[in-house]
Amino acid sequence: MNTTRFHRLWRVCWTLTLATIAVSAKAADELQLTELTPLAAPVTAFGAAIQGGYLYVYGGHLGTTHKYSADLQANQLLRLNLSQPGEWETVAAGPRRTGLALVAHAGKLYRIGGWEARNAAGEKWDLYSMRDFARFDAQSGKWEDLAPLPRGRSSHDAAVIGSKLYVVGGWEMKGAAESEWHDTALVCDLADAQPQWKEIAKPPFTRRALAVAACAGKIYVIGGMDDSNDTTTAVNVYDPQSNQWSQGPAVPGENSEGFGISAFGTDAGIFASGRSGAIFHLGLAGRAWTQVGKLNHPRMSHRLLAVESNRLVVVGGTTRGGKVPEVESVELKLAAAAK
Repeated sequence: MNTTRFHRLWRVCWTLTLATIAVSAKAADELQLTELTPLAAPVTAFGAAIQGGYLYVYGGHLGTTHKYSADLQANQLLRLNLSQPGEWETVAAGPRRTGLALVAHAGKLYRIGGWEARNAAGEKWDLYSMRDFARFDAQSGKWEDLAPLPRGRSSHDAAVIGSKLYVVGGWEMKGAAESEWHDTALVCDLADAQPQWKEIAKPPFTRRALAVAACAGKIYVIGGMDDSNDTTTAVNVYDPQSNQWSQGPAVPGENSEGFGISAFGTDAGIFASGRSGAIFHLGLAGRAWTQVGKLNHPRMSHRLLAVESNRLVVVGGTTRGGKVPEVESVELKLAAAAK
């Protein structure tokens, strides 16, 4: 890939002004924050999902900003029991991946894409977005390779509606060659014996480092950075029934709030958090975001996941001070979450 351009993109991210968003006393009273077992090796740009009462984390970047090599990429699948949080367990290993997506469906985990570093520490970066798509069965403890993505993809995100897995955003890094931004979005049916990828309607945007969430039968694509290196809090909505895109309400705050944002959809709406640490909620009507609280440990390039419609878990990520090991459990009053 063009490493100068990649370095410039990261510099833009870190020099953006950090948005400061006040939390009202009312919002603070409507949530309870507790901390679970921290990550022993904090990561950014990783995959995470909740399945069978466990929080799973796979892969990610272990090093500091602007330092990329194979030894700084995680390749373990870790899990934490959410009902009795003790120590994190290592349940499997796989390829070293950063900038991937991980989703849960019907008792299985699905790992989608991500990039790998082919250079050793101290060598010139040699980063490639990968096509791999794999399914993990906790009963057997093994990964099963599935039909690969049409092209290498990283810095994307994914979400599931019914049995349909949707992948949106990202780019393809190709070593010393110029990276190519993806202008397509994909779907596959996980109920099929051999899931195959198909393109859906072309998105009216080109972005990476975004969030993808499923809610009320639609896919919400939130924030990110576009191919002009501009960050955004824009929201686009895909309707599988009509195969069309529409515009949703932007997330509040500075544009920098949208880079490395994380979001998850529930039957109470969508919850999202960006680098300021503010927790935003978009109700089922999809009209406007409201702030319902703030994390004790603000972060970006993390994962926000829903355990229940009124309970969230936030794991991993980074701030200007470095990676965040703390894992936060956020319990919202249902009335606040469901309005």
